[in-house]
Amino acid sequence: MEIYEMSELKLRKPGEVLREIPDHYYSKRFIPLCDNLFTALRLSDNWGQFAGRRSDIMSFDDNFSKNVRNRLDDAFNTSKEENIVGISKERQKQTVSFWGYPPTLPIRMDMQTLSTTMIYGPSVDISFASLSDDDRDLLFIFNLHVEESIPQEEGLWFLVRSENPDIFNRRHMKLGIRLADLGKKIKDNIEVARRIRDILIDIRNERTPQWSHSAYYIAVFFMAGVANTTMELSNWNSLGEIWDGVNAAERYGLGNCIYNYQPLPPILNMMFQLERPMWIERLANALTGGQLYINHFEKSNLKEMKKQSYDIYDIYMRFYSWQLHQGIVLPSQTLKAIPPVYDNTKNEWIKYGFDFPKGPRIHYEDLGLTYEEMLDGVLLDITNKSKVEKVTRENIISIGHGLETKYLRPEKE
Repeated sequence: MEIYEMSELKLRKPGEVLREIPDHYYSKRFIPLCDNLFTALRLSDNWGQFAGRRSDIMSFDDNFSKNVRNRLDDAFNTSKEENIVGISKERQKQTVSFWGYPPTLPIRMDMQTLSTTMIYGPSVDISFASLSDDDRDLLFIFNLHVEESIPQEEGLWFLVRSENPDIFNRRHMKLGIRLADLGKKIKDNIEVARRIRDILIDIRNERTPQWSHSAYYIAVFFMAGVANTTMELSNWNSLGEIWDGVNAAERYGLGNCIYNYQPLPPILNMMFQLERPMWIERLANALTGGQLYINHFEKSNLKEMKKQSYDIYDIYMRFYSWQLHQGIVLPSQTLKAIPPVYDNTKNEWIKYGFDFPKGPRIHYEDLGLTYEEMLDGVLLDITNKSKVEKVTRENIISIGHGLETKYLRPEKE
């Protein structure tokens, strides 16, 4: 895995990139808000490199499904009692794993129990439903059950259209619309999620009757939003991107959300109404104690991506190369970011990109790391309160992820 030199990268103009995307491509309206994805497209040769052949898109979706399974397996292993018992309380504070709800966000091991129960309650199912970015077709669904903050393997199940045609052909009792077609027939994503829930709740109850009285949420999402978040290197920025996706209609005027829960868990319903900086700070405190975590990205996933679709792999590598050369912003800079602006009266973007304040950036060379180690995940003692001129290796708490974490500070006796 090799990164590009800065001189090898060319950032195309936003308008040029948007003109290449077909108007019928549903997520076109969202892409400038998905700043990481938009930057990656600007670094690509053309739209065709991303859209590619249908087989490449299907491979990408399949690879994402496998990646979700791997991330949830990681969450299961990290939360197992026998593994937690073997790690001291101090080391738990220095260990970060995937949260699972959604599986794109990191959480510190010591905060998983309290934060998960506080946000979702003691017993909950969440089904994540993927709508096609192209035509809103329902592609696949995966479900996760959490009991007393611990993910349950029995409650993890996947529904893929090619493998479960009978379920995707089930019709809504009142509307008569097939599960597979709900996204196409209903414009509002919240209503789509509500109708998906009407059908899936029986399937949930059939598969796990012991949890038939648990809370049940549906999360619809587009891959544009997921790709944007998985590309992100800062956990603080990731939280901002979640807020952007949920509030794409109400705050940005885009007519629909990129993802959301239906119904919204009560505490999230209140928190998503906060202003973006306050939301980020509250969630960062709940998930990592406010510490900056440079997000972990699985090298195995990159290798699989490289085999299945080199064009997609190359787009990711161009983006990571660009981001690593540019440097990662501090949490205090994330809170002061100026977002893009969409004019819904003209149906056009009038400002592109997130503008961050000038100041220090985090570079892997300053941390004494290789770029590959940087992508392993790095927990730093940096918060939004930190005032530093330069972030160095002295700021590193741990490197890695989950049970593979390497601790850089000696354990206190």
